[in-house]
Amino acid sequence: MRALLANMGFVLQISGIFMVFPIILSFVDNEIVATVGLFITATIFLILGFLFNAFSERRTLSYKSSCGLIVLVFILLSLIGSLPYMYINFSNGDVIQNISDSVFESASGFTTTGFSVMPNLSALPKSIIFYRALTQFIGGVGIVLVMLSFFYPEAKLQDFARGMGFSKDQKIKKTFLLIIITYCAYTAIMFILSLLLGYHDVVNAISFVFSAISTGGFAPINDMTSVATAFPMNAILVITMIFGAANFFVIAGLFKGRLKSFIASETSVFLVMAVFAIGVAVIFFGLSTADAIFHIISAMSTTGFSYLSVVNFSEGFKFFLIFLMLIGGASFSTAGGIKIYRFILMFKASQKAVHESITGKEFPVKLFGREYPNSAVNQAGVVVFLMVGIVFFSAFVVSSYGYPLVNALFETTSAAATTGLSTGIITPSLNVELKWLFVLLMILGRIEILPVLIIFSKIKDQPSESKTKTTTMTGQASESNQVTKQFICPSCGHLVTYKGRPGENLSITCPSCGTKGKITIQKTTQHDT
Repeated sequence: MRALLANMGFVLQISGIFMVFPIILSFVDNEIVATVGLFITATIFLILGFLFNAFSERRTLSYKSSCGLIVLVFILLSLIGSLPYMYINFSNGDVIQNISDSVFESASGFTTTGFSVMPNLSALPKSIIFYRALTQFIGGVGIVLVMLSFFYPEAKLQDFARGMGFSKDQKIKKTFLLIIITYCAYTAIMFILSLLLGYHDVVNAISFVFSAISTGGFAPINDMTSVATAFPMNAILVITMIFGAANFFVIAGLFKGRLKSFIASETSVFLVMAVFAIGVAVIFFGLSTADAIFHIISAMSTTGFSYLSVVNFSEGFKFFLIFLMLIGGASFSTAGGIKIYRFILMFKASQKAVHESITGKEFPVKLFGREYPNSAVNQAGVVVFLMVGIVFFSAFVVSSYGYPLVNALFETTSAAATTGLSTGIITPSLNVELKWLFVLLMILGRIEILPVLIIFSKIKDQPSESKTKTTTMTGQASESNQVTKQFICPSCGHLVTYKGRPGENLSITCPSCGTKGKITIQKTTQHDT
């Protein structure tokens, strides 16, 4: 517990530092009420962060504690982050409504969902609008990366890290700063382009870009039609949403000319699916090409921007969007959903089941340059099953309040996939208990369901009998004393598999980029840690 609090303290301190930017804006615009609310929030973040750090022990977290950390982070961020909204009381209701609406808006931001119960955005201070957009960036890019720098990259963390958008095999402590800087660079480039190409509202421009790159979906204005249908913002938002939903390492490699890695990746699958989905929307559902591009990318990237009335879509198109939102974007991105690799993995698992039933022989599951063991395939299946189950169960609960079942299913899928597209159920007048249900769905969708089950499990972390000292190698000895290991190429991120005997020196060449290096297969004993 002490180690968990120490890591939690660091996360809260980073959040408090981010609060400086909206506080400065509130001073500049002389928004006194907003300044007080933001200052109180920043103070609480920093004080709690300092106390957790000062009186706790910093050491490596176990896998179970790591899951507990990520769950508590989003709960605490949602609660503390709601204070500025409570202070300005945007709902103008009683205490219960004020607390519920404020926590809902905060959770929607930090989980990058984009649902909103604010009745009139134009009545809000500019600094609150900016803070609202910033929460998406914190939740989608910054905080999760900083938090994962504390995770011990053991083998059990690999699939969980991929599901959250991070690869266990990457040296997280050395790369998280690069990733944050890169996402900030994406944001700065798109923001500057929007200004240079003619969109001159500075706060709204940065808010839109924050929402798009984090696939959050908070719009800083009540009606975004004029923005999303006119150049330059229509193009900038679509491009930025694609960046947000794409695998970070694949995009970084593409800029370095590594086309082969891009083609054999989730990101290329995302783009192919997007083109197909846009064609379906135009041909079968009657959308214009521009409308189809914007709304299909918005749904697939789980951003949630929309200028058309979703409630007026046909039920067939709603089901189509439900399918796209549920799949979501690529791993190691800010997008939600079950992730493309899990979606394809389910097809691979079906192929494996058929092959093994007929032949009785083991069928390896390979995807994007990686071979998945049975445990990884099973875990992916459990995550998909739980996600679908919770979405449908919640839809029945929402429909019991008199809402059409299709609209309820659309809304709960949008919440669990952290998308934010709405059929009109999410409004300021929504029942308080349903608001809290959607808060739960948004947090579960962001952290995924498996970590919650893990932290409540009575099973204790079991140390493995044999662990290698290097964090970028994984392997398993075969009966013939051969060891199969994998490592991530430091140049392009491609997963390379090789075999050898313990203690053997091997020369390795990356098949993707041609980078050469030497590998020593480390000897493992029962006493290795």
